[in-house]
Amino acid sequence: MQPDWRAIYADVEDFLIPGLGLSAYHRSLYYHLLRHTRLKGRSDSMFAIGPLSKATGVSDFKVREVIRELHQMGCVRIEDRNRLGHKIAVLLPSEIPGLITPPSPAEPIDLSTVDFFVNRQYLGAILARENGACFYCLKRLTQETCELDHVCPQKDALDNCYKNIVASCHGCNKDKSDGTAEDFVRSLYRRGALNERELQLRLSAIESLRAGHLVPELASYGS
Repeated sequence: MQPDWRAIYADVEDFLIPGLGLSAYHRSLYYHLLRHTRLKGRSDSMFAIGPLSKATGVSDFKVREVIRELHQMGCVRIEDRNRLGHKIAVLLPSEIPGLITPPSPAEPIDLSTVDFFVNRQYLGAILARENGACFYCLKRLTQETCELDHVCPQKDALDNCYKNIVASCHGCNKDKSDGTAEDFVRSLYRRGALNERELQLRLSAIESLRAGHLVPELASYGS
């Protein structure tokens, strides 16, 4: 399987360079060594100081110093020295212990503490839960045309949790007013806005909502 060099390059830029504090000298030499080892399918190779100096535009003395520092940092290994030069193995960022740490899992959100009404912060999550339609009449909605409605009227209880907030069109939000959700969807049926099957589905949805079964996905919404 071929290495994903785009991902490796990103790891070098995002983790290796800032994580080890590589200078421009370190970076230049590391990339040159990487080019002539891992990109050629080899873990190591022989490098003479003179050609390295010429290729990187760095003095012989500086090349020796930078190689030693890269070795001390753990991103290359000097495996041998002889009259031909240095035998150097190059490590990828993922091979350096502790350099790339997996992201910490996000703290779970306690839905019981989330206010789904104030500031419309989670309107997108509620609308997505309703599949982009009015909870009552099933009219298609966008975030711009969507209202947030309390299934249990605010005069009865101030409850902004996900079990009581739904997406509705402006007409349903206005017409339902302080009535119950069940009575309102029955009135929609009598007016011909819902057929019998849709009425039963809406009554079932109200029951599921109150039971806590219709849970919005918050991963992509809010903060």
